[in-house]
Amino acid sequence: MPANWDAVDASAGSVTYAPKGGFIQGDDNDGTAFTHGVQMGVAQGGGGNLQQDTQQLLRNLSRSNPDLRAAGNSRRETIGGRKGLTTPLSNVSQVTGEREYVTLSTTQLRDGSLLNIIGVAPQSEAKTYENTFRRVRQSLQIAD
Repeated sequence: MPANWDAVDASAGSVTYAPKGGFIQGDDNDGTAFTHGVQMGVAQGGGGNLQQDTQQLLRNLSRSNPDLRAAGNSRRETIGGRKGLTTPLSNVSQVTGEREYVTLSTTQLRDGSLLNIIGVAPQSEAKTYENTFRRVRQSLQIAD
């Protein structure tokens, strides 16, 4: 992670890293949200097919993010030294109401589960953050 990012939320199989001001902690009813940063998690199950499992994860994410849309084609990429997929997405921030740039990167773990890395930044800062998201994906060390 970049030196100025901190782990700001860890819950139910995921952890979020964000720069100062990029994470909002609501009260018990509002939950949390982030406008800048990376969330890493593991989705259980799946059939062991990276593309199909990634599409299923996208469907699941779209249920809770109705404005989430594909913003280009998935591309093959190395994630933590493994074969992976990165899919560019677009969403409307629940916090700012502005369009945001989102990347979903996935790779299979040995047990068949799907490691996912979600990068989020305001659309106006997409080019700057894409380089950071790429470095995170490439430098990740997976120990499964």
